[in-house]
Amino acid sequence: MPDKPVDTTWVGTRVLPAARRLKRAGRQLGRRARSAVAPRLGSLGAVPLNVTTIGLTAAGSGSGQVGRCGVVVLSVPKDPQIPAQWRKILIEAEQHSVPTVLIVDSVQDLEHPLAAVVTHLMTPEPTMLQTLRDFAGAERTAVLDPLAGKREQTHALFALTRVHTPVEPNA
Repeated sequence: MPDKPVDTTWVGTRVLPAARRLKRAGRQLGRRARSAVAPRLGSLGAVPLNVTTIGLTAAGSGSGQVGRCGVVVLSVPKDPQIPAQWRKILIEAEQHSVPTVLIVDSVQDLEHPLAAVVTHLMTPEPTMLQTLRDFAGAERTAVLDPLAGKREQTHALFALTRVHTPVEPNA
């Protein structure tokens, strides 16, 4: 039995953290490659997209589906509160660092609790973009063209959720 715990040795302080960083980087590269080759979009509610999405509230969808998605897209439900089944999925998305995008159709949608919980907001109305930017910031908002094809909508979703630095305002 060693007289010193592994955590305080050179292996514990240098090698193991480096191995964890490499493992994390490998997972990120794998996710990016998978998103580029075969992007997976999860959905909660009836989302107005031309893209095929995985319904995360369906009876057959397991709990591991959220971690396999590149983005989870939501629409505002009729219920004034966040549905209990959605809460579990949103928590799992947060745990797996999966970005969540709320499709906002009107200004009243910003009053729903989901608007404060999701990571990004998109609107099909270009006139609402400034309202969204005032609410959530320029780096977390974008316009989604409802008439665009699958590829363009998927690209717009992934382009929005990959931005992690503030967008510089036009001077």
